[in-house]
Amino acid sequence: MAQLNLGCGFDKREGWINADGFKECDPDVLMDIETFPWPFEDDQFDRILMKHVLEHVGATFQDFRAVMRELYRVLKPGGVLEIHVPHFRHDTYWSDPTHVRAFTPLTFEMMSKARNDDWIARRANYTMLAYALGVDFEVVNAVQVYDSAWVEKERRGEIDRATLRRMANETWNVIRELHIQIRAVKPWSGPVA
Repeated sequence: MAQLNLGCGFDKREGWINADGFKECDPDVLMDIETFPWPFEDDQFDRILMKHVLEHVGATFQDFRAVMRELYRVLKPGGVLEIHVPHFRHDTYWSDPTHVRAFTPLTFEMMSKARNDDWIARRANYTMLAYALGVDFEVVNAVQVYDSAWVEKERRGEIDRATLRRMANETWNVIRELHIQIRAVKPWSGPVA
């Protein structure tokens, strides 16, 4: 299985191609994620991991579009992209001045051509990102990772899971990060904006 650890930093993984823009990390592939095209073949990877990377790239929509199109290009049909990003209502997102973009699970649902087509048919008011980006990803899994302080409160019985879930929608610093897995649906069929 061909696997890419994109933006690996110092978290280099055996059995993966570890790519990063910082030579100090000693990556297998030294590259700038925002320089296109990437040094990989079409349909090369079964799996790509971007662990705390996507929130740092694509400050403009044009650059974000290019990053997402490259991810789509280098994934095999059915290949899975796993993305870890800080939650937008957690201090870890706002504390880092290099973060340029926030995400929710809906962001990735908007990259599904099937969802876009359904929304178009229903005249729903969403941005049709699959068409705007020229990609087609289906959400495989979306997990909200709770902050350790709240996990500990639940473990001690100070709060139950239902209350924790409700608070996650209302209170800052409850959800620390999102782990999203999306699958490349190929070939692309449709116009690209």
